[in-house]
Amino acid sequence: MKFSLSKLFRVRTSKKMVPPQDPKPKVNLIIDTDIFSDVDDAGALLLAATSPHANLLGVLVNKPSTYSVLCASAIVSYYTSSQSKEPIPIGVYRHRCPDGTTSPLLDRTFLDVVYWHLGEFCSKIAYQYGCDKTQTGTFINPSIPWGEAEKAYDSVKLYRKLLAEAEDDSVTIVSIGFLDNLSLLIDSTGAEGSSNLSGKELISKKVKEIIIMGGRYPPLQAPPSSSQPSSPTVGRTGIRSWNFFGSGPNLPHHNGGNGQGLGVKGAMNFINQLPTLRKDYQWKGRVVYVGEEVGRDILTGAELVAEGPKGDPVGKAYRYYAYGEGRASWDPVAVLYAIYGLGEAGKEEWFKWNEDYRKGRNWVEKDGSNTWHDDKETTNQYVLAFRKGKDSETMVAKEIEKLFLEGARNAAREKVVSNREVGAKG
Repeated sequence: MKFSLSKLFRVRTSKKMVPPQDPKPKVNLIIDTDIFSDVDDAGALLLAATSPHANLLGVLVNKPSTYSVLCASAIVSYYTSSQSKEPIPIGVYRHRCPDGTTSPLLDRTFLDVVYWHLGEFCSKIAYQYGCDKTQTGTFINPSIPWGEAEKAYDSVKLYRKLLAEAEDDSVTIVSIGFLDNLSLLIDSTGAEGSSNLSGKELISKKVKEIIIMGGRYPPLQAPPSSSQPSSPTVGRTGIRSWNFFGSGPNLPHHNGGNGQGLGVKGAMNFINQLPTLRKDYQWKGRVVYVGEEVGRDILTGAELVAEGPKGDPVGKAYRYYAYGEGRASWDPVAVLYAIYGLGEAGKEEWFKWNEDYRKGRNWVEKDGSNTWHDDKETTNQYVLAFRKGKDSETMVAKEIEKLFLEGARNAAREKVVSNREVGAKG
């Protein structure tokens, strides 16, 4: 019997070697937030800054408050300082004066004069995490230190810079507040820097998806007695969405723009112009609306307060604002969709498109309410809905709480290691 090495070590070549699949590319996120009067913005920033599936390009603040800027900077810096070579840039809406200058940012804190229950958190988080070293001894190195909010980028300049530097069709913008920054962006020109393209051209070239948390689907009709609105949420034609009118110049400072925001005009200018991007600039992207009815009944944050690291800034924010209770998750739901979409493996039962709004486009009325208009030429606007109703709401709530805890715990572990390294160098 002959011993054949060739038979013993015969190589099978009938099946082709399949190269490993490239991992799914990260989602390039820009978050546009009104962090100030509700803590779910802080939760949304936690998700965006800690997700391994997201690349946070920058944060735009659409509330012209020093504490909004400093709080956003403190939160994002806490979660990303040990990961990013460069700090995450922060931009802010600034009121344009008739003489071409901009007004200083407002130096006022939130006051709940509606429920007399909700607490203020922005200034506390901004102060406690806005220094090189927190009260717990952890080194933070915030991108915008306490007391230096005016160093934040002008919102339009930062938007134009981030988009100009991005690959084509690669950016997802998540608007979880007022539309003031986006209204200024869409009307911007090449003279405002970073690119010769106009705002409309930049969006059409660089943005693949715009997610807008705001509006009601279906729109709610105002009661017959509302010819003169008696409530801030009641317009003359319907029940209006806070994000579509809340920065208005006639609203008090504790929530609104205190004479500095664009209000309904900003929302109308941006949302009502969106179809022109597709018709006139061949934009290939889509717009997704996350209505107030999505996220309203998903209460999150309580587990982060009870089980998360004691020094976590967003955990503290939830504790200051809601005293350990869960809060509605409008903004975290919008960011969750931005990261995972509809069809991520294992998460197919979360979201779907609302089929009642598959044709046409959203329209913001002069009072801040919204209606849906039939428009055969507009085929890229969608409304997010839960695939399985309450069952999906429960799944999403559990996922958000899980991601909150994972992000907070990972950051706390990294801070321990970083703190030791800094201490050893010292």
